[in-house]
Amino acid sequence: MRIKVKLGDKGQIVIPKAVREYLGLHPRGYAELEVKDKSLEIKPVSQKDIVKEWREIAKKHGGDLEKMGLIYGDKLYEEEFGGYT
Repeated sequence: MRIKVKLGDKGQIVIPKAVREYLGLHPRGYAELEVKDKSLEIKPVSQKDIVKEWREIAKKHGGDLEKMGLIYGDKLYEEEFGGYT
């Protein structure tokens, strides 16, 4: 499947509904972006995978997400690194 889309004023991309459905992307869900040789690959990531990954990161750094009151990686990332760039 190949679809051309126009970037918004801030460089944002709207992923067409047919593509979201095909990939299994859901509103308020998560996706992994990988840049390869001037192209972008988008993969769906389950919330379960995100929580597991961030628990491992917290454990590595001596924290426990539940004790820290954090569940989602984006909150931990924001606290640790000051948000997304």
